[in-house]
Amino acid sequence: MPPFDELLLAVMLLLLAAASLFDRHLVRACCWFVTFALAVALSWAWLGLVWLALLELVLGAVLTGAFLFHALGVMPTATQPRGLLTHWHDPVALPWPRVLMRLFPALAVLAMLGLALMEVSSGSLRPAGLGLLGMGLWAFALHHHLLRRLLAFNVIGTGIFLILMSLIDSRALAVAHGLVVTGLAVALLGTALGALLIRRLEALEASHHVVYRTNGRPT
Repeated sequence: MPPFDELLLAVMLLLLAAASLFDRHLVRACCWFVTFALAVALSWAWLGLVWLALLELVLGAVLTGAFLFHALGVMPTATQPRGLLTHWHDPVALPWPRVLMRLFPALAVLAMLGLALMEVSSGSLRPAGLGLLGMGLWAFALHHHLLRRLLAFNVIGTGIFLILMSLIDSRALAVAHGLVVTGLAVALLGTALGALLIRRLEALEASHHVVYRTNGRPT
């Protein structure tokens, strides 16, 4: 039975990730993600990985959060997204059978990964890592909104990092540390690229609407 503080930390990570992935308000969803990244930094510190916690704080919370809000074109205190981004809504909520159908691939991945890890000694935050991985895969398949998929991409990465660190013993800690740092840098670059592409698409859509209103037809 895992310690109570470990269970509490895992539950907190899962709840914050769920809030960031499924909150319908985009600005609030990004705020939830920044809080989630801070909780991940706390998790690394709890595991004794102070440098990893500091990097998560800078790369995961501060810089990734900044790129997410840049994609929205707003500050965290904004009450709603600005400009044409407000028209990029997800489609009408899917019927539950289709929602569950999109959940099955994520559950299949979790089942296969769980079976592969059964014979390995349990890590402290492995259940949270598996949960984040499954939740992120489901959200990525469920949402069509570009920013929501960007959030799911980051949650998936965090789940993978937690699983990776749970498999490493003290002798290979430096190697695992390097892999996670590299992963954090790649995730940040991916988020930056995604945010810039979203802003570019928004600018192209704005230009398209201006031309449409001026000429009365799309070009």
